[in-house]
Amino acid sequence: MGVLSGFADKRMRKLTQKAKRFGVFAFLSASLILGAGMDLGAEAAKKKSKKKAPLPEVSVDEILSPNPMLLLDVDTGKVLYHRNGNQKWYPASLTKMMTAYVTFRAIASGELHPDSLVEISPHALSYPPSKMGFKVGTRLTVDNALKMVIVKSANDIAAALAERVSGSEAAFARRMNDEARRLGMVSSNFVNANGIHRPGQKSSARDMAVLARAILIEFPQYRPLFQIPAIRHGKRILRSYNKLLESYAGTNGMKTGFVCASGFNLVAAANRNGRQLVAVVLGAPNTQSRAETAAYLLNRGFTQPNMVSGRGLSIAQSASFGPQLEPINMRPEICTKRSNPKWSGRVKVIGSYLEPRFKLMDPVRVYAGIKKKKGRVVMPAQLVHLPLAAPRAKGPLKLTQLRKAQSGGLISLPKPKP
Repeated sequence: MGVLSGFADKRMRKLTQKAKRFGVFAFLSASLILGAGMDLGAEAAKKKSKKKAPLPEVSVDEILSPNPMLLLDVDTGKVLYHRNGNQKWYPASLTKMMTAYVTFRAIASGELHPDSLVEISPHALSYPPSKMGFKVGTRLTVDNALKMVIVKSANDIAAALAERVSGSEAAFARRMNDEARRLGMVSSNFVNANGIHRPGQKSSARDMAVLARAILIEFPQYRPLFQIPAIRHGKRILRSYNKLLESYAGTNGMKTGFVCASGFNLVAAANRNGRQLVAVVLGAPNTQSRAETAAYLLNRGFTQPNMVSGRGLSIAQSASFGPQLEPINMRPEICTKRSNPKWSGRVKVIGSYLEPRFKLMDPVRVYAGIKKKKGRVVMPAQLVHLPLAAPRAKGPLKLTQLRKAQSGGLISLPKPKP
């Protein structure tokens, strides 16, 4: 009995120790879980409080661009409003408007056709985005190339198009400058066909309005190209950067541009009640400011009594638009050291000159990768004059056929069986 009692006591002590250890473990586990839950709850509450924090509010007029701008009545050639119209500025991809204009003139003169082929060269492919990225040797039509340049703002396609028109991009740039001088674009100089930043590539709000007017008046058949809001290549849908196309009724083009040195540029054309206006905005701090500023200018042109048709200053009077000062480099204000735009958009803009987004049209299909046609088979000179063997008739020839052959006539062969 004593032995059994001692064994029972020993067993009970072990069970008690295990229970104590389990209790401590359970308590620690519960504490850890509870603590983690409290931490997660606090973190979630913190995140929730961050989401609830209201964004700072600013009026739409406070985000309008402070840099060069201009509003033009296309039909009369009168400038309804401008700020520093002659101030030189880096055009960025607004350059592609001149690329398109030179191409339109080349088509008009018979140098090429919309179905003429453009081939991607190593030089064209070497340009950074925005680009289509087709492999060297890829071929596409001039018509498709123009859509990619105007809508997608493809740098590689602009360079390839320049090479197709003039043989090299450098030769094309000379042609661009010749056209600029002919049009009276006194502040402009072009170095490349796509607007990749180069210190020597310059223009102005007034000059871009002159170019826009020339495109709209001389080549009305190409206006639909500038109105395309998106293109589709294969499964990719590539949208225009021009927000006004689907948020300002009557917009019919034209082109956006951005490099860090220039800020956000825009040439926007709109037609309401048969009146065609063009707004030029240079150096806006962000895309929203760029679009709102252009819409603001167009609204004033269409609605203000002092901006009715016939009013304004002739765009041909270049000296009336201020001094031709050298461009301001916007990089420190616009971009980080890694060339990313600084603006985060974390403000609530009260009011807008834009309209709720609407659908203008479905994406327009574009194509590339046309195969090269095989050349004609040229026979060696010594084989050209050899007589060709006549087809042999099946079975023995009839007497009439033999006589016809001997007289030099043609032998009628039996019809082949289907």
